[in-house]
Amino acid sequence: MIKQLLKQIWAQRKQNGWIFAELLVVCMLMWYIVDFCFVLLHNKSIPTGSDISDTYVVTYGVLPEENSRYDAAESDSLRMMQNLELFTRKIRQYGQVETASLLNTGWGTLPNSGGFYGGVIQYDTVNTSTERKFISSGDYFRIFRYTSAMDNSWERPAGIDLYRDNAVFITRMIEKKLFGQQSGIGKKITIGRGDNSKEYMVADILNDQKRFDYDLPAPAVFIPAEPLSVGNMNSHAVCIRLKAGTPEKPFISSFKKDMTPSLRIGNLYLEDIESMTAKKANIEYEFGKTNEIRTNMIIMAFFLFCIALGVIGTFWFRIASRRNEIGVRMAMGSTRGNLQKQFILEAILLLTIAIIPAICISTFIVQADLIETLGKRIPDDIYITGRKWLRFFFTYIITYIFLAVIVGLSAWIPAYRASKIHPVEALREE
Repeated sequence: MIKQLLKQIWAQRKQNGWIFAELLVVCMLMWYIVDFCFVLLHNKSIPTGSDISDTYVVTYGVLPEENSRYDAAESDSLRMMQNLELFTRKIRQYGQVETASLLNTGWGTLPNSGGFYGGVIQYDTVNTSTERKFISSGDYFRIFRYTSAMDNSWERPAGIDLYRDNAVFITRMIEKKLFGQQSGIGKKITIGRGDNSKEYMVADILNDQKRFDYDLPAPAVFIPAEPLSVGNMNSHAVCIRLKAGTPEKPFISSFKKDMTPSLRIGNLYLEDIESMTAKKANIEYEFGKTNEIRTNMIIMAFFLFCIALGVIGTFWFRIASRRNEIGVRMAMGSTRGNLQKQFILEAILLLTIAIIPAICISTFIVQADLIETLGKRIPDDIYITGRKWLRFFFTYIITYIFLAVIVGLSAWIPAYRASKIHPVEALREE
């Protein structure tokens, strides 16, 4: 039957030539759309490496000297540190709070942060660039729940004191880059270069983490932060984790109402409280991630609609113009089912022929790096989106299946309608 259909396609090559050209372009456009969506959904499916649900950041302010309520007796270093400790303790004792701690929040240390502090990390002769996060205590992991790659628990890193033995945590991506198939735990690494370099011991390996939902994970090293002092207190805040299921808006409202008076300690006062989910949404919007994803998805949906409409219209017109052929075939004994099957197979066969040169052209485009899709900037063979040809293979399979469904329906609907007409009527109209 395939041989017969090929002969028929060749016999009608003038009409089919335009359809072939259209399907060739459609295949390439659809592949680009599928590749974009594939990368998008793949990256979204990768865990962020942390859990920010039910977490909040409480910021404090310090009264300036010109303020009428400023107390000079509360301004020395010892009193400021004592007041900060009391400020944190009162928050920790608040009803719905499960864990609270005064943590370093500067230089992109918080999950999904807009800030970024990078540097070089080295083992032996191998080095790589990485993000640095500065950790004040194990409470950081109790609150934000970055997990160990050893047992997928946050309790393991939370129980390790980074200040002892000058230890650090690294993510799986760094371990693979520096140590290959060997474990990095217990090995000495150097962070920084030249006079600014310092040696640390790897205490644990954490699961990969990422800043934005639709990005691939990036390497990170977790370093012990400088001890809290009056000089760096502006880069700290009280981070809290609430009991699971605590509603956000009512909690923030009641917290501000209840705690604003009691957190007026010395020259300290409650400045603001914000959930980490809200901070994340704001940062993604400020960085243009939200608008970029929405705009691209709208454009892709529009092109997809145009492609589907164009394919449906083409096959509808093609089959409608062959009503006399349908009448003749039915008069010669062909069943409606066989006619519909023939037109569907013919359409899919045209698609199959068209997709072969489309794959060849797309291969050249990929090889020449003439297009750039989301996630391409962070190549890593840990993830399928970083394996160029494997990703190309899968996206073209999805493209073919998707187009086969569209083309099959585009051929079946008009073929079904045409096969309902009586053969005599179809021949009379011709």
